[in-house]
Amino acid sequence: MEKQISLTREAQQRKCTVEPLAAPPSDSPSTVMALIERAALDPSAGVEKLDRMMAMYERLKAREAELAFNGAKGRILKKLAGIKIVKNRPVLSDIDNGKQRGTVEAFKYAPLEEIDKHLRPLLAEEQMDLSYSDEPCDGGGILVRGRLKHLPSGHYEDSFMPAPPDTTGGKSNVQAVGSTNSFLRRYVACNIFNIVVVADDDDGTGGTIDEAQAKTIVEMIKKAKVGPKFLKYMRARSVEEAGSLEAAVATIAARDYRKAVSTLEEQIAKAEAGHAPLS
Repeated sequence: MEKQISLTREAQQRKCTVEPLAAPPSDSPSTVMALIERAALDPSAGVEKLDRMMAMYERLKAREAELAFNGAKGRILKKLAGIKIVKNRPVLSDIDNGKQRGTVEAFKYAPLEEIDKHLRPLLAEEQMDLSYSDEPCDGGGILVRGRLKHLPSGHYEDSFMPAPPDTTGGKSNVQAVGSTNSFLRRYVACNIFNIVVVADDDDGTGGTIDEAQAKTIVEMIKKAKVGPKFLKYMRARSVEEAGSLEAAVATIAARDYRKAVSTLEEQIAKAEAGHAPLS
């Protein structure tokens, strides 16, 4: 009988046993806020102490928001790594070099809507938003700011990129501003998410250089005063094959961009020193 009573008591104790709730970390914002509320009701608590506790709370909230932001962005980056964003819009150039006359394709690029098509659904999944704003900068240029914001936490990071108005192709002032604005938004988005666009016929080697890189190399070629041997050295198409210098430069492989720049920097230095350039 005593054994039965003992077993009954043990069963009742097991039923009454409640697992304790996990306490929040001592350095969590909720814990600090609870301490602040308790201190605020304590007449002996000084204002300085409350200020220090509030400052600690704000720092913890900011750190928590940054961690949430980084986690969301990291998941987007992981998904973007498996998406191929293609240069599918051609830029045409008029040529008249005596041998050829007409319009040729200078290069291709990925327009903002192509990048946005892949990026926006991923942003929505993670409750993030990418917005842009622009303002004038020195010399008549444009500065575009891209702001990536994690909506639940409020944490955001900004990326900036300036450029002069794109007046190529006989654009009006309004068209030049619009073209530059679109150009900068594309590059800001790619910069924030480390997006690398590829040619539509890319074979996995990384594609060709992008629009901005092509412009940089064309300017350096003119400074270095180099000739066809440079394009051959870079295993790019010749001006005759491509139809223009811009189109030929656009066929340089992306993996060789640094090589092209360093070669041209060396040739520019030689040209300024009076040595014979790579002709």
